[in-house]
Amino acid sequence: MRLSDYPVVFTSDSNYFFSCNAKTIRIISVETGQVVRILSASVEEGGHSNTVTCVMLNPKNSLQLYSASLDGTIKLWDFNDAILLRTFEVGTPITNMAMHESFPNDVYLVITKKSTKRFHKKQYKKSGGLVAKENSILVRYSLKSSRKRIVRLLSSRSCSGLVISSDGEYLVMTGRYKLHVIHIAAGDGIEQGGVTEHDESRFRTYLTPDRITALAFHPTEGCIATGDERGRITMWYCFGKNVDRPVTTSMHWHAHKVADLAFTSDGNYLLSGGEESVLVIWQLSTGHKQFLPRLGSEIKHITVSPDDAFYAMGHQDNSVNVIRAVDLKIKTNIQGLKFSHTDHVTNPLSTGLVIEPRNGHVVLNGLPGTLQFYDPIKDQHIMELEVFPRNKVSRTHEKEIVPPRVMHVAFSNDKAARWMVTVDGRDDKETTPELYIKFWEYDDDSHTYVLNTRVDSPHTKEITSCIFNPRQGNQAPMVVTTSLDGTFKVWELTHQGEARRGIEAEKAWSCRSTGFYRDMVPRAAGFASDGSLLAVAYGQIITLWNPYLNTLQGVLTQPPENRPIHHLTFLKNSPFLIAATSDHLYSWNLLTCSVWWSYQLKVDRLVPSQTNSNFVVTCSDRAQGSAPLHRILVFKPMDPKPIRIETIEKRARAITFMPDASAAARDAVEPILIMNHGFAFEVLGGRSVEELKAEAEQAAEKARAMALEAESKKSLMSDIFGKATAADAAAAAAKEKKEKKQQQDTAASRGMVSKKHMVRNPLFDAPSHVMAPVSSLFEAFMGQLLTQGKSAKEESKARKKALKQQKQEQVQQQAGAPGNTAETAIDIDMEDDVVEIVGAKEGEDDAIPSSLSKIFSARLSL
Repeated sequence: MRLSDYPVVFTSDSNYFFSCNAKTIRIISVETGQVVRILSASVEEGGHSNTVTCVMLNPKNSLQLYSASLDGTIKLWDFNDAILLRTFEVGTPITNMAMHESFPNDVYLVITKKSTKRFHKKQYKKSGGLVAKENSILVRYSLKSSRKRIVRLLSSRSCSGLVISSDGEYLVMTGRYKLHVIHIAAGDGIEQGGVTEHDESRFRTYLTPDRITALAFHPTEGCIATGDERGRITMWYCFGKNVDRPVTTSMHWHAHKVADLAFTSDGNYLLSGGEESVLVIWQLSTGHKQFLPRLGSEIKHITVSPDDAFYAMGHQDNSVNVIRAVDLKIKTNIQGLKFSHTDHVTNPLSTGLVIEPRNGHVVLNGLPGTLQFYDPIKDQHIMELEVFPRNKVSRTHEKEIVPPRVMHVAFSNDKAARWMVTVDGRDDKETTPELYIKFWEYDDDSHTYVLNTRVDSPHTKEITSCIFNPRQGNQAPMVVTTSLDGTFKVWELTHQGEARRGIEAEKAWSCRSTGFYRDMVPRAAGFASDGSLLAVAYGQIITLWNPYLNTLQGVLTQPPENRPIHHLTFLKNSPFLIAATSDHLYSWNLLTCSVWWSYQLKVDRLVPSQTNSNFVVTCSDRAQGSAPLHRILVFKPMDPKPIRIETIEKRARAITFMPDASAAARDAVEPILIMNHGFAFEVLGGRSVEELKAEAEQAAEKARAMALEAESKKSLMSDIFGKATAADAAAAAAKEKKEKKQQQDTAASRGMVSKKHMVRNPLFDAPSHVMAPVSSLFEAFMGQLLTQGKSAKEESKARKKALKQQKQEQVQQQAGAPGNTAETAIDIDMEDDVVEIVGAKEGEDDAIPSSLSKIFSARLSL
């Protein structure tokens, strides 16, 4: 999803906005940030066949939308019902479009054409041949059926802006160092829309010392604002009497080029943004500036909503931020795939597409030094992890700062994906190279990965591979890294210190062992599915190691010496090992230690399945005199015949299997996820995207229901001390309840009354400030208490006396000896001296004496 390539356009009610996304147009809600409708979804249904460059509401009907594309067409849409109304053929790629309500049947377009007469000297030197330049041509296109629909107005180089004044009098176009102003209104014998390139009196051109990068027209005054590559904003008053020598004023804050400018509808404020990632709000009447800093990425485009309530900004990291104008707080953030908008020379896709076992999300390179977690089914950004922390500040000099990059990422194979390992570094060829390996642990509370261990300079040279051991049982997690320094290292999770008072010992990662083979360089490594065997590729040789003892178990050699192995992987629940060189694919059977089959194939990428023994490769074959063929092949390790073949137009940038439980259950080929040449995700085979999306939504709904159920069971104890402590507390409470019940049963058998069954005197239920003083209540209260205690004691003694007589009778009947009876009587008398808790029995009269009730009622009346 490419969101920030072109400016967004708000609807007339400011509740939605349109975003150009490759060949489609997405309608996004300002309130929720969700895509509510997609226009131009397919070419078969009348959509655009190339990139959509600009959209604009119909001046005659605000419920209709015009769109222009590089396919040379203009389309009119009813965006409420996603219906294509009309298509206008222009014939050449369109880069800019402008319309006005004064002439709704005329559209001003900027089209591009290649010139075959003049060439760039710089391009000649770089490419080693002649490269034609592209000109930007301004034309007027008539939407009515007429003989001459296209009228050429002027030609320029690299158009950077095209706007029409609010009254429809002037059209302004900028190109490189020139500012073109055209009077397009009717007058002087020229009808509305009748201006041609021959009417020189209506064309004016102004030169600037610096290249123009941004353009905006004041909504209420005859004034133009331009931004240049040096960060200056210039106000041009070139209308009325100041035609030949316009009055200009300059404002300067930006350290680098001004990317875009936008006026509010009343013309009181001007918004500007650029590389500094700061939105600057200029109050034109006073010159006062207001700043919204730390927006995270360079600002490319700024759009103000019709009601001035929101500012929408497109950023360099393929995101759109909607800001509330009242408090300058972010209302909505929509994030696309960040890697599509980075410099792929300094920040290549070195991690590939890695599936996170926990949620099935795709993990790949984001901005330099970061990882992005993305849901390809919902086409939704999940989170961003900053692997290499750095300040997001703009450069202070013209020289670009060499950014850090993440080179490898891997997850533990358990379903919880508890651990993640990353390799990152930075090398500017001037200072000491930086190289780090970092181990991350998933935090259930914050739902992200937290850094556990960082190892500085784990190898002396670049790391070529990094893999997790697919451990089984209670084995400690293990990671293996290979490097250009000729060694591989085994890293293991260890416990520092001892556990005390229920607190676990601190966990950290450390190097367990180091291995090497002759003086060769390892390029790839792989673990067997049970983790008992480690394979490391040294050139054309595959070495087999015991990872726990670090002992060499065997050596496999097959390819020639000049064919080093670049890809090496074991297959799940299979004795086969797959190796790939630059022009061959090998399947090794480790039961016989021989090559089971080989295939002459130029392998670009090799990825195994995580659920079965299948694996997928991408290859490119170029036939003589024809375009290269890019194919995706799926193999089983036993058979050299592919079980599936897919052909694509351009080379895939990355590829992986998507997790699909249903496909694994029926032993079918899982869906294949690729990042195509245009940095968009495509799913090949398997179930449709709609089915996968519906299944993902059901799983998310089930997870939300479980989360709500768990939330309802939470208590204050679990919030403070955690789940384990809450369980212990519950067990302790159950034990205490059981013991309390036993005590109650014992007391009842001995004639004792528990506190729970004691009658509470309602005298003390009133608030303290309305109760009678203690001096007036003491005598009456103590008298009642002693009376109740005396009656209860007498009743208890009577009950014990009856029990004593009953026991004496039983003893006499059984033994018949008077000595024993006397002895037993003594024991019973001693039991009578036991101190007991005496209280009023249930149902006993607990009425308050009349003297107390009179005092209490009098106190309440006061």
